[in-house]
Amino acid sequence: MSAERERRAWHLASHAYAATMYGFSVHKLSLEGFSAADLADRGDAQCLDEGTMIHVPVCPRPIGSFEHTLSMERLMSIALAGPCAELLHRQIPCAISNVQQFTVDWTQAWRAVSYIWSDDTSRHNMLSRWTHSSFGVIFYGVKEFYSRVVPQLLERGTVTGEDVQAAWNHLKATEEASSSQSVRRRRPIGLEPDDPECLGSNFPPL
Repeated sequence: MSAERERRAWHLASHAYAATMYGFSVHKLSLEGFSAADLADRGDAQCLDEGTMIHVPVCPRPIGSFEHTLSMERLMSIALAGPCAELLHRQIPCAISNVQQFTVDWTQAWRAVSYIWSDDTSRHNMLSRWTHSSFGVIFYGVKEFYSRVVPQLLERGTVTGEDVQAAWNHLKATEEASSSQSVRRRRPIGLEPDDPECLGSNFPPL
């Protein structure tokens, strides 16, 4: 397994994680890029980059509305998630100067932010803030997702939207099971459940 292939798998998996989190369903991921047959059979799916196809919801209008701005922020996040995950996996600082080297992803993110800010300085600052806070967004508590998608990509070279959704469902089920575990209260040593003192001195006898 080449290091480049593994880095690419993390890159695509992170695009898929962010897209699914924001409600943009994934059509297909491919380490080798998409063939002519893939492109012809994609339906309404769009290429985020050379290895990621997603279904983009109809963008709310008008431009400048809260809904439109939120949609553009999500597109920006999806575009930046890939390069940031790859950089972090390579233990390289997720700084703007490094993210800009991923030309396709950077262009997608810049285009989305252009609908939010009219000047380059504000756009650059927004992208910079996101990259600096990306670790928590991409990795915190979501190992179950990457532990499924990355190996599948490395083994098969491609991952379907159904595979991505299955990994997402597994992650959510794991989180739900963890959060629903009851907290066991410790009983004072020497007291049994039917001991009157277990009721506390403020409660009258039944």
